[in-house]
Amino acid sequence: MVSVSYSKLKRIASRHPAYRIIENGDNVEVLFYPPTEESASSTSEFESGYGDVVIRIVGLRRGDSVEIIDAFVESGNVKRRLSSDELSFWVNEVEWLA
Repeated sequence: MVSVSYSKLKRIASRHPAYRIIENGDNVEVLFYPPTEESASSTSEFESGYGDVVIRIVGLRRGDSVEIIDAFVESGNVKRRLSSDELSFWVNEVEWLA
């Protein structure tokens, strides 16, 4: 089972406008709005170029850890599960950003 630090997620969400955390008891849902390809590759203001894609991470909080139950990418009406490699990449990014 893949897990990520709850305190690091909270820190990132408080500093980075592309992240939102929704909590209901021990249920934690992380929404990450990646920049558009054009925005990410330019030198313009990063935060202004978010598209309609959202990465949704669903997990259960266990102390300072969030055990990830499900993770997928949504774009319009299309929903695709993240692969284990993509999920590991995202967790590593969280660790690095925090």
